[in-house]
Amino acid sequence: MVLISIFLSTMTTDSSTNPLASILLLFFTSLVVLFLIPIIFRRRNWRNAPPGPRGWPILGYLPYLTKGNIHGILFNLSKTYGPFYSLPLGQKPGIVITSPEVAQEILKHKEASFSSRTITEAVRTITYDATSCVFVPHSERWRLLRKIFNTELFSSRAIQLLQPARREQVHILLKSLYDSSKSKTMVNISESLLVATTNLTSTLVCSKSLFGNIEVRKLLSGVFAEVFTPNLADFIPFMKMLDLQGIKRRLTKVAKEMDRAFDELIDERLEEKKKGIKINENGRLDLLDVFLDYKIEGNDKSFKQFSRVDIKGMFVDMFLAGSDTSASTVEWGMAEILKKPEVHKKILVELDQVVGKNRFIEEDDLPKLIYFQAAVKEIFRLHPPVPLLLPRRSNEACEVYGYHVPKHALVFVNIWGIARDPKVWPEPLEFKPERFLESKIDIKGQDFELLPFGAGRRSCVGLPLGLRMVQLFLAALLHSFEWDCRADTLEDMTEKDGVTLHKAKVLMAIPKSRLLDSVYQ
Repeated sequence: MVLISIFLSTMTTDSSTNPLASILLLFFTSLVVLFLIPIIFRRRNWRNAPPGPRGWPILGYLPYLTKGNIHGILFNLSKTYGPFYSLPLGQKPGIVITSPEVAQEILKHKEASFSSRTITEAVRTITYDATSCVFVPHSERWRLLRKIFNTELFSSRAIQLLQPARREQVHILLKSLYDSSKSKTMVNISESLLVATTNLTSTLVCSKSLFGNIEVRKLLSGVFAEVFTPNLADFIPFMKMLDLQGIKRRLTKVAKEMDRAFDELIDERLEEKKKGIKINENGRLDLLDVFLDYKIEGNDKSFKQFSRVDIKGMFVDMFLAGSDTSASTVEWGMAEILKKPEVHKKILVELDQVVGKNRFIEEDDLPKLIYFQAAVKEIFRLHPPVPLLLPRRSNEACEVYGYHVPKHALVFVNIWGIARDPKVWPEPLEFKPERFLESKIDIKGQDFELLPFGAGRRSCVGLPLGLRMVQLFLAALLHSFEWDCRADTLEDMTEKDGVTLHKAKVLMAIPKSRLLDSVYQ
């Protein structure tokens, strides 16, 4: 703006007698030429690119992604350019997939070419340079981390050993809501769920409920907000040093505070180990135990155990992936079910038949709730926690359906858009659990019409626990209480802008107990 003001003021004099005016005139003429020539002469985003909008020079299609939800904008583009199209994102090439067939081609048949993650500046700042399981490049290190998570933290045995902790957090939530019901207090369901799911995640991480601490809650809430905000610096390399949106600056400050808190947790556990104190007597290991004690076997003498930085990176992974997304999914589920009295009634009848009204629901009850399980699938279909999944990146240049995909292209699989495609789902905008009663389609990554946890090598490693958390918390809230919802928060299903899927208006309601009073004591 300063340059433009100077330019306009100097144009009032003869440029031949004003050298500054001549220089500025040349500068702006060159700028206009540089912007216009690529628009006039460019026919594709790159040679043999899939069809797609061309966008602006330097900025690409980014200016058009600033208003509204990105997944919705990209879905609308697929109606013009098809289910596989190219998209220039600043200085980076991108491709967007909006069909099960193309998703299967990318995530299964050509997975070796698309098995790395896109690392944003925010992720790099908060996850200790992206060395953790979710973001580390596909490599021997990634395979080792994946193996440890699968065998030590998310195996059937490990999840079973964590069951008492899940039961405890559910009961704490239900008893808190019972107190609210007695005083007829309006409850912020989103906030209540976030506290419960994050405490459960922290129990898995370090065997403590951290989210009761107000300072920790502030820290994690700040991380959620910043990490999932689109950042120009991720698409236009020279903007990294400018940090125009201030995301890196703010996250660096939060990261220092989190780092200090994580160091205290690690120091405390090391001191307990030195004194021979066992945190978990039932044989369950938390993430901190697993990575502090893990000794790596093999020929690589330079890497025999995990460093403190490695462990802190895993902490961040778990909190980002395990709490916020589960809480938002349960909130969407509550809203969808309460809006449909006939669906709500069927679920309550089933819950009362299986569980009754003289106890809280237990995890062993969940497999018997056939209609409820169908409703959970329908929630994940319409409201996937991460609508574009975590973006992948092409490891190498390759061909897909005869089109060229450059090396390091950003890959977006729009599972939100797939769920709204009438060619894939009849009446796609309707919340209909019945569609899954006779269907074999599942959410575990084998059916590409429904991929809330992703598919293939980079699918969500915490799927078994994440699914269990959503099912248990949602069933408990519906079974234990009737809900008098504030009308505007129930009817308004607008999505909040961002990478993860949240209700713009959080669900507010007054709970009313529907079980025997003695159950809540």
